[in-house]
Amino acid sequence: MNEQSLAQLALFLRNLGLALHLSGAPAQAVERVLSMVGQRFGVKVEGFAVLTFLALTVVAPSGVRRTEMLRLPPYDYNMARLIALQALCREISDVADVPDYVERLEAIMAQPVAWSGWRYAAMGLLLSASVALLLRGGWVEMLCGGLIGLLFTAASQRLAGFPRLGPAVPVILCAAAAILAQGLAHLLPQQSPFISAVAGVVLLLPGFTLTVAMSELATQNYLAGTGRLTGAVILLFLMGAGLAIGTALSQAVWPQVAPGSVTPLPAWVIWPAVAILGVSLLAVLQAPLSALPVSIGACLLAWAAYSLTSAALGNVVGAFCGALAVGVAGHLYQWLSGRPAVLVETPGLITLVPGSLGFRGLHALMQQESVVGINLMTDMLTTGAVLAVGLLLADNIMPLLLRRESRQLV
Repeated sequence: MNEQSLAQLALFLRNLGLALHLSGAPAQAVERVLSMVGQRFGVKVEGFAVLTFLALTVVAPSGVRRTEMLRLPPYDYNMARLIALQALCREISDVADVPDYVERLEAIMAQPVAWSGWRYAAMGLLLSASVALLLRGGWVEMLCGGLIGLLFTAASQRLAGFPRLGPAVPVILCAAAAILAQGLAHLLPQQSPFISAVAGVVLLLPGFTLTVAMSELATQNYLAGTGRLTGAVILLFLMGAGLAIGTALSQAVWPQVAPGSVTPLPAWVIWPAVAILGVSLLAVLQAPLSALPVSIGACLLAWAAYSLTSAALGNVVGAFCGALAVGVAGHLYQWLSGRPAVLVETPGLITLVPGSLGFRGLHALMQQESVVGINLMTDMLTTGAVLAVGLLLADNIMPLLLRRESRQLV
């Protein structure tokens, strides 16, 4: 391998790491994939990935080294790309075919997103309506939360075209959601406007990001985990600030409405809500339509495991068992189908993530309810930690039980 071919190979590996990051792969997955692909090329890859930076050193058998460094842009989850990237990595075998791999990688990253426009906004309606029921809301909260989620998702797409707004977007959107929730409370007074508002802004809640951060910290990716955790907390504060601003503005315009009592719903309603959540997560994760039954099944499995164990052993054990169940199911699905385990793991974990706990805790702190707020924030961190532990146990145990080299890439 000469210097020219080594430079071409290093550039491809750098772009592959960038593609994985942009598609939502955590730091440890990016490093693991680059190392595995390097072995197939006959080189040693020493990768170091954090939330905003990627560095890798490619060492040829002759000892020649090539280092690539890249500042990473903001990422988003795109399961369709992850499936294609996994297929590409599985077929990599020969250094002579690197130009072909480069073209395929460029074609994968040039593909348009699977969900956008009105289809994405419609899924936002389903997402917020189902979350309103999961937050123990009633039919009115489901209606109001779904409407807010529809408008929230449409507005977030429009504001994405103005990157200079940056951190102001969560504040603007959450303030508008709070104003709309208070306005709907005047039209439909028998409701809890706070549940409607939280359900409406659930698209931005960083609960899954918190779980990924805990997973990175547990695997000793301290810089990546700390950065992701800090970003999640800052986003929560920005959203909380927007909610407080919107609530204050709406109460200055309209007379304050006392929250209504939520009409209790039959227990069976929660299961259709979880199934609808699985449908809506296709758009959130930019997953292909073929993953619909997998997403629904993962959400139902996670909720079933959580419900059965939390009733007897508490919420923390319930969350752990739910994460372990979807982790095991994800590896079984990958072993049988050859598709990424994240198609099962990610929807299942999102069903259990503690983002709403942190948001409610932050709101309680802003209302000077310190004890309640601290308890909710503590529950958020504890739940995120046990979710990460359950998933990590599955990732380490299942490949041994299946007696097959793990092909998990992300």
